[in-house]
Amino acid sequence: MRISTKYIAEDWKNLHFKTEDEWQKAIDIFAERIRERFLEPIARIEKCDFAGFAVMALDCLLIEMLEQFRMGVNRTPPGKSKDYYIDFLTMTSFGEYFDTRQATLFYRQIRCGILHQAELRGSSKIVIDIDAPLVQYAPDNKGLFVNRYLFHTQLKTEFQNYVDSLKNPYNTGVRTKFIKKMKMICRHACETI
Repeated sequence: MRISTKYIAEDWKNLHFKTEDEWQKAIDIFAERIRERFLEPIARIEKCDFAGFAVMALDCLLIEMLEQFRMGVNRTPPGKSKDYYIDFLTMTSFGEYFDTRQATLFYRQIRCGILHQAELRGSSKIVIDIDAPLVQYAPDNKGLFVNRYLFHTQLKTEFQNYVDSLKNPYNTGVRTKFIKKMKMICRHACETI
């Protein structure tokens, strides 16, 4: 099974995580997968007119997957998507921009709207105005205006923060959860790890 252009599941299976070189290879496998599946496609479309929905949809998928890595689970447990989004948007570097209410509105009106209905809910909007903040309340205070450029830039920063945390050999909890999720991605080919 192909994990990315350069790596297959067998490359992961052959890692024993006894040296930092093996850890670096594991991190490279993960990072390449994320870049190829999310970041590079977004880079190709983000300058297109009206690409906000496509960019935000991919960003929403990436958020959920990164939170699954942070939690060490194969998939988001039933009924926990909202909690995963709130935690991600308030407990990572996004916490500088989102409080619990804003994270809840983002989940309900943007994430669920785009992924379930292909439209935003409520008064929320995706904007690209360079001078707009990353997130602000809509004029009616019942929705959000999210600057998709700044949001995506922050998500790339958070992805890099996660990669950097994996590089620290003292982050054993982060690394344990990372291995658990990657083993699930590699499925049966990785059962012997």
